[in-house]
Amino acid sequence: MAGYPFWAHWGGIGMVIVILAAIAIAIVAIVRTGRSNRVEHGAAEARGLDILAERFARGEVDAETYRSMKAELEAKS
Repeated sequence: MAGYPFWAHWGGIGMVIVILAAIAIAIVAIVRTGRSNRVEHGAAEARGLDILAERFARGEVDAETYRSMKAELEAKS
């Protein structure tokens, strides 16, 4: 065993297992965080149309502007 006590080899193996487990946990955490931050395209489009409709209802945009902006938002889908 090249001068090392028997338990030193098991300690090294244990440390490798701990490091690999920590790396695996970090990867899982990164993947889960990345998925939760994504916004689906349809949801973003619907939200944009909702905001536009609210602005039209409040009188912030006129009918012509509303129609052109709505057409532009729908064309992006």
